[in-house]
Amino acid sequence: MDHIQYAKNVLDPYMRQDLKLLLTRHCYEVPHYNFTYKGEAPTNFIERVIRHVVGDTHHIEYWARNQIHHCLWHVDGNELEQKRDWIRHGGYDPDQNVEFPLNTHVLYVNINPKMEGGKLLLCPYNTYIEGRGILDETYEPLEGARIMEIAPVENDMVIWDKPIYHAVGKVENPEEITYRISLMFSAWDKIPAMYDKHRHWTTYDMEKNLEPQPMEFNLTL
Repeated sequence: MDHIQYAKNVLDPYMRQDLKLLLTRHCYEVPHYNFTYKGEAPTNFIERVIRHVVGDTHHIEYWARNQIHHCLWHVDGNELEQKRDWIRHGGYDPDQNVEFPLNTHVLYVNINPKMEGGKLLLCPYNTYIEGRGILDETYEPLEGARIMEIAPVENDMVIWDKPIYHAVGKVENPEEITYRISLMFSAWDKIPAMYDKHRHWTTYDMEKNLEPQPMEFNLTL
């Protein structure tokens, strides 16, 4: 399975600690969706970390999550655009525009070694099914499908370069574990339409029927 890789001890101790401190304090202040263009200087510390890891030869989409609860099966793609279209069309758009990044990186930033559950679940041979939405709450792997379970380890990183279905299992001891923070980022060889003018976006609000909104982001250490 050459399309899935695992890297240990990705960041040096100083950068690792600074990133952990930043995201532990401010994880919920980071916009839901973010983008930085190739060749440009980082505009915040998170972008500096990403460029330190992968360089500046591609555009980068990035996001941070404190994922304590189960995350449904999905593939990574132009999710921001699909969330906008979901609001505009009142649900799934059969003529949706589906685009995928070159890869996905998951860097574990704050992981308590006492955490139970919270594993990354990968279907290494199940790639995006044409005609379905990227946001597809009905998808479940077929019975007997291979599922890789990867227990998060702080400062380790998982990388894959195909649009494979993946999910996160819930943390089984949330009364003891406050954080399961990871930084995710994907390389793009183009600029998805939603990022052409704005680099930072909120998610949608289904209760208020509100599309994703552009926002400012100037967080520093």
